[in-house]
Amino acid sequence: MDVQMLKGMVLFDRLPARHAAKEKVFGEVKRSLAGAAGEKRTAELLERELDLAEKAKIFRGVWLPYMDGFAQVDVLVLHANFICALEVKNMVGEFYFDSINYQFYRIIEGRVEGMRNPEAQLHRAVKACEKFFGRKVQGTIVLSSRSGRVAVPPKLYPVIALDYLPFHIEKMVDPRLSFDVEGLEGLVRRSRGQFYDPDLLKKHELTKGCLEVGVRCLGCRQQKMEWSRLRWRCSKCGFVSADAHEFALQEYAVLFGNEITTEFAYTWLGIKDKYVLYRMLENSTIKINNRGRRLIIEKNELLIAYFESIYS
Repeated sequence: MDVQMLKGMVLFDRLPARHAAKEKVFGEVKRSLAGAAGEKRTAELLERELDLAEKAKIFRGVWLPYMDGFAQVDVLVLHANFICALEVKNMVGEFYFDSINYQFYRIIEGRVEGMRNPEAQLHRAVKACEKFFGRKVQGTIVLSSRSGRVAVPPKLYPVIALDYLPFHIEKMVDPRLSFDVEGLEGLVRRSRGQFYDPDLLKKHELTKGCLEVGVRCLGCRQQKMEWSRLRWRCSKCGFVSADAHEFALQEYAVLFGNEITTEFAYTWLGIKDKYVLYRMLENSTIKINNRGRRLIIEKNELLIAYFESIYS
């Protein structure tokens, strides 16, 4: 689970029930989950069945700088004799690529639905890869669901069913090319630390003030917990925890970054006693030079374990 998907899940959970952005955020989370499932199946199939003389390096969910922003590459394949960007679509229905206006729509259960054009998304990814690596890059649209069918194909790039993908990629080998795969891999790995996903809060015009604060119950997920007798306690379901505040701090870090002010920590955790707050922050944060500010120690595994159980 990548940070962008995690951010969407936390944002959805922290938005009030009647907030105007909540339904849209949830729709994005659902699409991200479907996309991640398709990318996972694609990468696993290639790792298992790609038959090449030299092993390829396969990456999922790569963001690369492009123009004034970033381009997402669903699956990136690096090999000594080719580079390939894959746009993976885990969708059902009949797909129509309009090669005149470069629009895309699908027909599902008799309904016509206009959607983002996978060909345009792939073209952006390919151009970003070529600029980033300084090499020629091939592109393919992959249908990871067997319930999807292309009625009208795109003009610029091939569309391949997942089952046939290994054979399709094996044909890309060009012995005239010779790439330093380890060097390219190093560029990809460094890019993950240098470039960041688009900011969901800015995208939806949200601020800290839009979100519900407090330490939420991880048992019933519906109630704010109260700190009493050295424990967090839920009056609705009876759930008790000594360290539920650590989960809340990780939510904050995913949404806003690791730096938190002591002043806002009172509000975010719903604590009034400064000595209680300082004890909580002592083991979960690190003091920094700026007075009144701390760095939250990253423990994304807490959020990942929780949300995987919710969205499984």
